[in-house]
Amino acid sequence: MERSLSAREIEVLALVARGISNKIIAKDLRISEATVKTHLLHIFAKLGVDDRTAAVTAAMEKGVLRLAK
Repeated sequence: MERSLSAREIEVLALVARGISNKIIAKDLRISEATVKTHLLHIFAKLGVDDRTAAVTAAMEKGVLRLAK
């Protein structure tokens, strides 16, 4: 059973897709870097992937993320 990403997880993943580092994501979202890493672990588990690149790819394939025009 696939679990959907939360709004915050999508927000984090969208920043990851733009190539933003965990440190900058944390600053931009006003959360700790550890929280960013926790969100990423949840994203990886929900999408069945092991890294940031695979997470972005999987999310785009599922229509969760789109490239900005």
